[in-house]
Amino acid sequence: MVASLLRRARNPLGRSLGLGLVLTAAGCTAQIQGEASGAGAGGSSSASAEGSVSGHAGTSLGPVAGANSGAGSTAASSSAGGSGSASAGAGGSGSSGSGSVAPPSTAFACDPTAKPAPAVLRRLTMTQYRNTLSDLFTFALGSSSAGAALVSELAASLGGLPEDRREPVPTDLHGSYRRLDQSLQQIHVDASYDVAVAAGLALTTSARLGKVVGSCASDSDASNDASCLDAFIRRFGSRALRHPLSDDDITFYKSAYGSSTKADPAAYADLIGLFLTAPEALYFVEHGGATVADQAGTYELSAYELASRLSYQLWQTAPDDTLLAAAADNSLLDAATYQREAKRLLADARARPTLDEFFEDWMKVEDLPALDAKNDDPVFKAFAGADLPSPALRQAMIDDVIGFLDYHTWTQPAPLASWFASELSFAKDARLAAIYGVKAWDGAAPPPSLPAGERPGLLTRALFLSTGTANTRPIMKGVFIRKNILCSEIPPPPPGANAKPPVLGPGMTTRESVAAITEMPGTVCSGCHGTLINPLGYATENFDGIGRFRTAQQLFDDTGKSLGSKAVDVSGVPQVVLGDTTAISSPRELMQLIATSGEVEACVARNYFRFSYGRWEDPASDGCALEAARAALANGGSITDLMAAALLSPEFRRRTFE
Repeated sequence: MVASLLRRARNPLGRSLGLGLVLTAAGCTAQIQGEASGAGAGGSSSASAEGSVSGHAGTSLGPVAGANSGAGSTAASSSAGGSGSASAGAGGSGSSGSGSVAPPSTAFACDPTAKPAPAVLRRLTMTQYRNTLSDLFTFALGSSSAGAALVSELAASLGGLPEDRREPVPTDLHGSYRRLDQSLQQIHVDASYDVAVAAGLALTTSARLGKVVGSCASDSDASNDASCLDAFIRRFGSRALRHPLSDDDITFYKSAYGSSTKADPAAYADLIGLFLTAPEALYFVEHGGATVADQAGTYELSAYELASRLSYQLWQTAPDDTLLAAAADNSLLDAATYQREAKRLLADARARPTLDEFFEDWMKVEDLPALDAKNDDPVFKAFAGADLPSPALRQAMIDDVIGFLDYHTWTQPAPLASWFASELSFAKDARLAAIYGVKAWDGAAPPPSLPAGERPGLLTRALFLSTGTANTRPIMKGVFIRKNILCSEIPPPPPGANAKPPVLGPGMTTRESVAAITEMPGTVCSGCHGTLINPLGYATENFDGIGRFRTAQQLFDDTGKSLGSKAVDVSGVPQVVLGDTTAISSPRELMQLIATSGEVEACVARNYFRFSYGRWEDPASDGCALEAARAALANGGSITDLMAAALLSPEFRRRTFE
């Protein structure tokens, strides 16, 4: 019977997230305030030589423990909001234009009576599932070292779990957040079943049974077997399912154990397997508590549900003893206790890898191609020269950006504006540090400063510039900034748009070749590329395909023979705020426009909402949660202020049902 129940537990309860189509085929020019100059009439979609790809080329809980309170201390000496002369670089020095359009309000409209979209039954991500098992093993065995040893012992079974993916959705065809991956394939069911069976057997060996169940399960006294079984179901079951078991739960799991209560390691192994395949173990099962006034079908979460939501949001695992104790006496539903617990979890080191996952998905670090794939190509070899990439360079570029974001979040918390002015290097790899022209960072001392004026801000880091080829990809750079940093919509490319890098014309730079293909007046391409995409990508053309600073592009024939060089041009009208005709002539000027636009704070709020709720936002019904997050950043707050605002939002503590 137990085996039959285990097989029935394979039947999933989850379903995929339904995400509506947000992008439309409306023309780019219609999306630009004031019909900005350069937009081709009838430009209804984004034709691209590389495709419309989004990859690479407040309320506070108080200071976070260990964080330096000197917010913004790492900002470059030149103000991100300044309008003075730009630093010298490719494209020359110069002054930004005054701009013809004032930045619009980026605030979200908050309607407290608006009903959020009904929540689907979400499964744990594979990261959350692995972390939960590890903590459950530690609980069952009484020590973290014993729990870690069991995780190692089950490596083969755990290795069968699939990795979560940045699932493509209509609003982001190249994948958004792993937390949005709600696909449920047979491999998920089979792998979790195999892990449950293996864990049950491993936890009930003769060496472990007495520790996991109690000495009553391994002694020779049969009179205590029934109470032993009852105590184990209540203790282990409530931890595995993350809530106290009801009388009906107890009856069910006793029946699953068998008709006899005699201590039997095999029966206990089956019982553990059944707990680990229960819906409450694999999914966020929420029933809600008190109703929310003026929002039919919306409920406050129960104390245990709130404990789980808070813990998985920040730690990617089940609640710890302290959080469970606050749930047990319902004090977690008290505002002061909830704020105290949220602050505690946010200050804990376990919040850092969770935020790193957010950063990795938001920055789409997986989209960086293998940089050494063309090392045998004669053109790439000639182009790279002494900087021919190693296999480790790709990860070094990813670590550099995550290190940048971590530093400005935890070590020296800083407002978002300073991200676009900082000239600090976080390259620990010697090859990457050499590309930057600095010494490698040891991770402990203050990070070294990059050459002054050469590489200002986050978006000039090699991760966002490198292509693994001898050419840059300004279209991809422009789309990434437009969609991921500014959250502006770009209509999809027309059928047949080429997704390959542009082939350089004779004696032409990458910019000139891209412009010739995508900016011809009167074509369907020019409307989007000439206004929304290309100017943003051109602004960093003073960096080559492996992120090196340059003032001229080296040209080669098919054999790698040098054909000389040609000056690069980074000037343009990027329209960071749509309709703004401010001209730029350097990366620094682009960073200044981004930093002062107000668009970034709103965009980060949107992205963190997606990460937190596992769904795409609806500004009409989610406006209050979005505005709380945006305001926390707009007032000079750091990412930890954003995280705190998200936790304190009433919407985070509620669930809406159909």
